[in-house]
Amino acid sequence: MPLSLSSPINAFTVSVAINFMINILRSRKSRLALTFPSLLIAVGASGTLQADTPLGWMNSDHLSAYTPGAMKLELTGSVLAVNDTIDFLDIRDDLLAGTRQLQGDSGDLDGERAEIQFGITSYLSAFYRRQQQALSLDLGEVKSINLLAIDDALETTSTAYGLKWNFYESGYFDNARSWYAASLEITRTENNTDNFEGTLDRITLNGDTSVVFTKPQTFRVDNMEDEGWQARLLYSFPMGNALTTSVWAGYAETEATSGTDSDMTAAFLAAAFRQKFTVEDQQALIGAGLNWQVTPRMPLQLSYEYIRITNSDVTAVVNPSNVLLPSFLQANNVSTIDVSANHTLRGSLTFWVTPKFNVSLTGKLFSNQFRGVIPHFDNPLSGSFSEKPYGYAGIQIGLQI
Repeated sequence: MPLSLSSPINAFTVSVAINFMINILRSRKSRLALTFPSLLIAVGASGTLQADTPLGWMNSDHLSAYTPGAMKLELTGSVLAVNDTIDFLDIRDDLLAGTRQLQGDSGDLDGERAEIQFGITSYLSAFYRRQQQALSLDLGEVKSINLLAIDDALETTSTAYGLKWNFYESGYFDNARSWYAASLEITRTENNTDNFEGTLDRITLNGDTSVVFTKPQTFRVDNMEDEGWQARLLYSFPMGNALTTSVWAGYAETEATSGTDSDMTAAFLAAAFRQKFTVEDQQALIGAGLNWQVTPRMPLQLSYEYIRITNSDVTAVVNPSNVLLPSFLQANNVSTIDVSANHTLRGSLTFWVTPKFNVSLTGKLFSNQFRGVIPHFDNPLSGSFSEKPYGYAGIQIGLQI
């Protein structure tokens, strides 16, 4: 449990934590290694408190105000997927039905997720999350060009890291049941997607004029990345011996880039394919979650978060010409609306095989695909179908050390 801030040692520890958080916010390129000495100081200055998460509680990917115990390490790994078999809500089929651009295996997802959480003290923890996923895109016939080959997936790597400071606790006796807790969580986020490339040997400039190439030409959707930060205030409280509720509110800022380019030899075509987009978003976050200990060894967790994009500033650099780009490369696929939202749902059922090892079934749903979650997906390619429901399932294993 947190010590009183009147204690000189703990006031110093808290100040180190706050400075660490400020450093994350100040630098877009900050890394945990830059402040590792500060973390060592915080560990050395910490007390000997032993407060821990409630018995049976699962921390991974489920927001709460609780933190791991001092010097405790939590490791989780997941495999994620959606396909024509794992599509119990027909979300993948609805995605295909909502656009004429996609066909076949479009909407399939294969991915992996890993998370590390470490209790620096009993009330200050650090975390690192990494998710890699491949979202299949099987484009249908594109009448304005003759495609020879094209990539079949958006391959994205997402990372998040930061600190959680549990600054308030009440009603703690032991970790056999939950207690009242409040925390501040600061997170740094980054998402990167590999270039999506294709080759063609013919392009139609308008209804009756075409250019044919003797050598195949390459085009791409590129520069797909974003970075940002977010802060959440979280409050967790018991609702009986087996049920715990967490509520939170937060604020986030992100900056995303994307564009299109080519290796066209004809200068006027190369200029038409060269586009750059920058999107700066501000977000408000609010959510709630439930942890129900069905049995002491089987927690069921459900959570909901509402992401509202309160302001979106889009900067586009496009070369006007009489060349009509294929629809999946056109600038109007990048949203210019000032307000948008996403409703996200998460659920997991966990079984503790041993007191240190657990297995979970997980699922995640989005009302508007990855809008606000992977901001750079608002690009000419995925922007045309991003405002569609989406979700995936997963199997997760966890280990506590």
